[in-house]
Amino acid sequence: MMLPQEIGVRITDTYSATLHFNLPPELFWFKGHFPEQSIIPGVTQIHWAIHYATEIFSIKRDFNGIDVVKFQRPLFPQENITLILNWDAEKSKLSFQYLCAEHPASNGKISLCP
Repeated sequence: MMLPQEIGVRITDTYSATLHFNLPPELFWFKGHFPEQSIIPGVTQIHWAIHYATEIFSIKRDFNGIDVVKFQRPLFPQENITLILNWDAEKSKLSFQYLCAEHPASNGKISLCP
């Protein structure tokens, strides 16, 4: 299993969405990262943000870079998380924020090719 278990999706408007997930322990990304305490890698969080934004907002653009990213706390197996996505089509920027129990886990801004 490569993607988290989807609990719900709310598309706020044309360029904003909120997704709710559970992180089952059998997710591929937990294997070997780390043996003593599994966490979701930061690169996976970025990948998921791009994946879901592409799907929801019908974005057909290539990755261009990460403007900023901040990881405040790890995401562990069995946690329920929220992913907030905002797409700025004019600037080709995708903003994302992961929350766990309404507390920030990570956030960032990704540039996609115009």
